[in-house]
Amino acid sequence: MPSFTTVVEDCSPLIVYSPQWRRGTSRDDKLDSYSQSSFMASTKASDSLTFQYQGTSVTVVGAKRDNHGRYHVTVDSAPSYSASGISQDNSFNQTLFTAQLEYGVHNLVLTNDEDKYLDIDYIAFDTTIGDPEEPLIINSYQDIHPAFTYSPSSSWNQADQASWFSGSSGHQSSDSSAVAQLVFKGVAVALYGSVGPRSSDHFGVKVDDQPLRTLSAKKDQFRAQQLLFWAGDLTPGNHTLFIQQLTNRGAVAIDYANAYTTQSLGGSYDNFVKQLTSGNSTFSR
Repeated sequence: MPSFTTVVEDCSPLIVYSPQWRRGTSRDDKLDSYSQSSFMASTKASDSLTFQYQGTSVTVVGAKRDNHGRYHVTVDSAPSYSASGISQDNSFNQTLFTAQLEYGVHNLVLTNDEDKYLDIDYIAFDTTIGDPEEPLIINSYQDIHPAFTYSPSSSWNQADQASWFSGSSGHQSSDSSAVAQLVFKGVAVALYGSVGPRSSDHFGVKVDDQPLRTLSAKKDQFRAQQLLFWAGDLTPGNHTLFIQQLTNRGAVAIDYANAYTTQSLGGSYDNFVKQLTSGNSTFSR
């Protein structure tokens, strides 16, 4: 089966941190040694993060330094994995945890065990779809693609700092009644947008009739082209991705989405566009 890796940066809404985690700064470490010059840091025992993903293997990446301590990781109901982040070599881009798992939905929890540094650079997970040896098909939909619709149109504007977005274009809204929809063809989808101090602290995303997942994009620092949502294991064919701002605090900003499929699953490289009908235009909280 085609296998592909999705990288989830430390500031993605899909990684949920307990309150005492904070954005790493140059006073903590060399920012340019981290992916996208960004990391999250903990210095307190019992600080934890949770990450839910749908796929197979997962890897947590961070630094190992002489001022770091011990931590442990649990995935689903498996026994916890305990390790030390101490290294006299002060090494970056280090694997803090990795696991090979059967395909499915998995829940990872990482916990700091000491009042010492623990930092997270990014998390990566793998997904497999389709038949063995066939190529993966990725169709990318920019925010201005006709497959995206925005309602009411008066509630959506050009995204702040759009020059940092893919194609220098993005849609954003701070109106809790605003809804965006993407009709796509594929068995997995990834939504990208921005996070930052003025981003929404409560927005919702779902595919078709799946349960709504509520997330927060509010972060200490602006970052564009971040993974906001990911869904897989969809049936081959057409689907609708729904995005809604659920509060008037901050704005949800949409950059682009990738839809994944293979030829054996009925997919093809195309500019798939489908008009929304009244039957699938309702977004329920």
